[in-house]
Amino acid sequence: MSGIKAKLANGYRISWGLFFLGSAVFNALVSLPNSEKVLEAFERLSIPGADALLRALMPYAAGLIAAVVAFEAVVGVLILSKSRQARLGLGASIAWVVGLVPFLSWYGTVNIVLALSLVPVIRQDFDKSLYDMTLGRLGGRHAGRILGLTGFAVTAFMAIAAFFGGIALMTNDDFVPGGYLEKTPFSSWVIPGILLIALVALPMLYAAAVVALRKDASAVAITAAGAFLVAWIVGQLTVLDYGMVLQPAMLLAGLAIMGLGFLTHVRLGERPWQLPATTDRYLDRISHPGTPGRFGGVR
Repeated sequence: MSGIKAKLANGYRISWGLFFLGSAVFNALVSLPNSEKVLEAFERLSIPGADALLRALMPYAAGLIAAVVAFEAVVGVLILSKSRQARLGLGASIAWVVGLVPFLSWYGTVNIVLALSLVPVIRQDFDKSLYDMTLGRLGGRHAGRILGLTGFAVTAFMAIAAFFGGIALMTNDDFVPGGYLEKTPFSSWVIPGILLIALVALPMLYAAAVVALRKDASAVAITAAGAFLVAWIVGQLTVLDYGMVLQPAMLLAGLAIMGLGFLTHVRLGERPWQLPATTDRYLDRISHPGTPGRFGGVR
């Protein structure tokens, strides 16, 4: 890209991506604890048909808001990427703001204006991501060291926290009020404790070990561990509703860990959906231990 128009488009794109990330944080910290009130407010603004949909989703308000948080975070990261991924994120954001129009009464006209203003932006070819313009300038070695050390510290900490949380659920009936189990098929916290260890602690522990052992699959492991945590919280909120301050914090933590894995992929010139190629290289290194390879974290 070149010229003033391209620079303005890139600035708009960066601002829009940061706005989506900010919206994810806001909805996690503010909307999620008040999920039913938020849906009721949108229901009053919605056109006929849309309001009925929101009433049907009201029992799952917390899970719905959590899913919105995850969606906004992923779209924000894509917008702040480059080339096809940036355009994909911009396209998803346009579809999102247009899709909200039936739930916003006359306020929806603002969304239509926003969508139209993004049409010229999505036609641009962004050759640099926000990572390239910031952390990427530090150079491969320094960026790799920062990402690797951060990835190990965060996943190791989350593994320990989730493990002891699972043990506490299984052994201490008063760790979490039993009333939260009313909407679940469980009569005690033993099975949820086991699931917490299996779905969160073990993936985090595996990711920390992969990063520490300097394996090629570290980026995939970090991304997957974050995704497991996000899925755990979204599922938990769908079944249990909002009840603890820890839930939005863990949702944001899972998304941040996914973002960390994504940055590690970006550093290697890869994308998170290139799992088969990454796995093939990892297996090749196991079969040929003497063959040098690339590591997705500390180098």
